[in-house]
Amino acid sequence: MKKIILTVFFSFLFSAEMPLNVAFKKGFYYKICDKRWDYINKYVNKREDLLSLVAYACLKKRYLTPALDLAKVLKKTPLGRKNATYITTLFLMKKLILEYIFNDINLNNIKLPVINDNLLGIVFNYIQIKKIKKEKNKIVIFDKNKKYIVFPNKNYNIVIKEYLNNKLIKKEIFW
Repeated sequence: MKKIILTVFFSFLFSAEMPLNVAFKKGFYYKICDKRWDYINKYVNKREDLLSLVAYACLKKRYLTPALDLAKVLKKTPLGRKNATYITTLFLMKKLILEYIFNDINLNNIKLPVINDNLLGIVFNYIQIKKIKKEKNKIVIFDKNKKYIVFPNKNYNIVIKEYLNNKLIKKEIFW
């Protein structure tokens, strides 16, 4: 009988909804992003600070397309609009990098906000200032002792491999 009571108690305890900010601090980014529509329906036009947190959870997993769902509803507050611009700029950078890889479009005349706190934004900046070498459907960027290799995967997501002293230190996929 004690086992049944303990099992019910612990299953209730772990099934209880964790506050969004606690889940974010604990790094449950995938779960938060996956439940984004629940959060959107709950907080739209009410709590853009929390919706921004959901958007950043998606960005932490490099899920640009799901983050766009949040960018569409972040419009009421200055912080919400700023975050929406950040998300849509990253998505546009991804699309422009694909255009550059496949169609050789010139990115020099495109003026976007500079994003230095995201690997996709950093790579986009390098492409714009032509610190790159293009090989078929791949971009290679050299900067001091760092090297970045950028290419699309079979689903046309952007893959970025970052090397330090020729050792792979990070691989990120932006979809």
